[in-house]
Amino acid sequence: MKRILPLVLFILPVVSACGSDDDGPGTQPPPATEITDAALSTLARATTGWTYYKNRADTLLRSAGSGHTEARLRTRFNVKAAAQLDAAGKVRAGASFADSSLIVKELIIAGQLNRYAVMYKLRGSANAGTGGWLWAYYAPDGSPQTGIAGRGAACVACHSAGIDQVRMNDSHP
Repeated sequence: MKRILPLVLFILPVVSACGSDDDGPGTQPPPATEITDAALSTLARATTGWTYYKNRADTLLRSAGSGHTEARLRTRFNVKAAAQLDAAGKVRAGASFADSSLIVKELIIAGQLNRYAVMYKLRGSANAGTGGWLWAYYAPDGSPQTGIAGRGAACVACHSAGIDQVRMNDSHP
């Protein structure tokens, strides 16, 4: 007599990633409403896939009205944020940045990177401050100097103006 064994099927979920590594930093969506300082610092320190303010990767002199103390800076935008730049690489008038937009300002003293000033748009985050932005300062090694939990307390006084809290056009026309 033949014995019939029950057939057991295992269904494995298929996991798919959105985007690709070629999309640039910050294009992989984080969990819906949260990101950690460690993850944001890693995104901010990525070395490829950026669009620079005014389409120039060289440094600019700090403007007289800047709250940053470093003498020079370089500002870069991830793919999402760069969608709000015009052909000249300046923030479009009336622009509104989408969630996952990342803006990184490299603050430089005597030719050396001193720290990163970071803005990351994530409106649903518990750490979101003015305009839905997360604000942070990170050391060159990625460690937080002022983390996202501060909700931009050191930043929003100056950034309350500008285009969606971005002041580059104001200080570097």
